[in-house]
Amino acid sequence: MNVNVQNMITLSAAVALFLSACYFTLGLTSHIHTALDEASLVSGGQTKSVYTTLKTAKPDTFSGSQAIIITVDQIKNGVQILVDSAPVTEDDPVWMMQQSIFQFDARYRAMYKRDVNGKLIEIHINKLSAGEVDP
Repeated sequence: MNVNVQNMITLSAAVALFLSACYFTLGLTSHIHTALDEASLVSGGQTKSVYTTLKTAKPDTFSGSQAIIITVDQIKNGVQILVDSAPVTEDDPVWMMQQSIFQFDARYRAMYKRDVNGKLIEIHINKLSAGEVDP
């Protein structure tokens, strides 16, 4: 057999395989296109069911009694608490009320500080002024 004949047979086989792969790809593309058309007809007019979870967080706000409970619990856990920039070390709620650290009728905003591992290490609790609204 001549070398040219062998090269022509190899080239013919490669072209045949390439053309059959193209034909197969076109068939798959038409099936995918049909499936997408069917899906768009079915889901047309439906409300969005997937939402992003990356949203800006609003600061937590609490009433005076909630702030006392949070402070007592977190001091027992070893978290440093600052109320209006003053450190609170006592975990007795009666003592906190006697010292006027919290007021029941006031609203408080909490901001949290964490270490590099995500462990809560500090909470800054600030009293909201009368004109300030909850976010």
